[in-house]
Amino acid sequence: MAEKKPAKMSDADLKFFEELLIEKRRQLVTAQSESEKANAFQGQKSQSGDGGDSDSADSATDYNALETTFSLAAREGKYLVYLEEALQRIKKGTFGVCKVCKQLIPKTRLLAVPTATKCVNCKEETKKKEQENNRIEMARLFAEEQRRELQKKNSGR
Repeated sequence: MAEKKPAKMSDADLKFFEELLIEKRRQLVTAQSESEKANAFQGQKSQSGDGGDSDSADSATDYNALETTFSLAAREGKYLVYLEEALQRIKKGTFGVCKVCKQLIPKTRLLAVPTATKCVNCKEETKKKEQENNRIEMARLFAEEQRRELQKKNSGR
């Protein structure tokens, strides 16, 4: 019986997705650079203020804006790592192959999520397992808390 050949994207598809990923990386880095420039300008602008007391609403707004900026920067940084990992998979020839079932990930999925490492079915299965594990962990924590409360109640008698 002949051994089944592992799934692999065509060279043309790998080249297409490599160019797509490089473009997405370029756009992200450009956007980060522009964001950093805008933040630096905003920081200079607020430092050169009139020195008067700013009200707490302005401070809260500034804090929320800063928190949002940091959150977005963290997400973009994470996405940049995913893009780099996808480019590495292209170099290895494993891009577009589901890491669970080893079948080709549909191109439509990769166009929507070019950093995907799992086909839709395997991703859904993984999510179901994670949700089930989370439910089990929450039930365990709840039972543990109930046990502690019961012990406290019984030791207080």
